[in-house]
Amino acid sequence: MVWLSPRASRSEIIREALRARHHEAFERALGRAARHLGAGYDEYLAIISEVREYARDHKVDLRDAARALAD
Repeated sequence: MVWLSPRASRSEIIREALRARHHEAFERALGRAARHLGAGYDEYLAIISEVREYARDHKVDLRDAARALAD
């Protein structure tokens, strides 16, 4: 299990990524948000894996999956 830094929760990182410009790929926005909030690459990988899995299981795009997971 990967632990998030005490500075930012998974939901905070996802919400920050969703605020990014919509022309930017979600993966890039998530990476930028993770770095900005002090999360490491392992944390980014854990989050994007969860978002991708949710998107695949529910047949939605990454941004919609992220919105569902951020709540």
